[in-house]
Amino acid sequence: MIYTRGSVKYDGTRLVGAFDCDGHPRYVTVNFKRPNQPFECDNATLTYNDIAHLNGDCEWKGTAGKDHLEMNFATPVSATINGPLTTPRVSSVFIRGAATWSAVKPTLSSLAAEPVNVHADQLPRRDTAQDVIDRRQRERQLLESGYPIIVYAQHASVRLADC
Repeated sequence: MIYTRGSVKYDGTRLVGAFDCDGHPRYVTVNFKRPNQPFECDNATLTYNDIAHLNGDCEWKGTAGKDHLEMNFATPVSATINGPLTTPRVSSVFIRGAATWSAVKPTLSSLAAEPVNVHADQLPRRDTAQDVIDRRQRERQLLESGYPIIVYAQHASVRLADC
């Protein structure tokens, strides 16, 4: 097992974890469907077997306690994050979902509140202008680092130059 220190920040809708794995940055991003109380863990420990596994999408589950965070990532990523919360929470909550590991630094962004009369799960997710800018910036960073980018177009009128 390999251990490294980093930080995890959750702004109420999006969680971003940042870790230095022997000089190689690794980031985990989780978007939450239901907003919750923000928290931070400035002294988080990432435990993993192979840095090559810290890439791509995976499932996870965990607990954001009143004063401690624990996240367990499943196949293909076998890793855990845990540590004391810098900002205590009012109550403990069990959390789970999908996560994305990457070598490119994501940003936290507070999304606009969903309409009150429609349940959040019933709305299609729409990219904000900032989401598009962030995605293009991440893609440029990956290309500059030598990572290949695969573009999937939903409409025939989309050109690679537009991406």
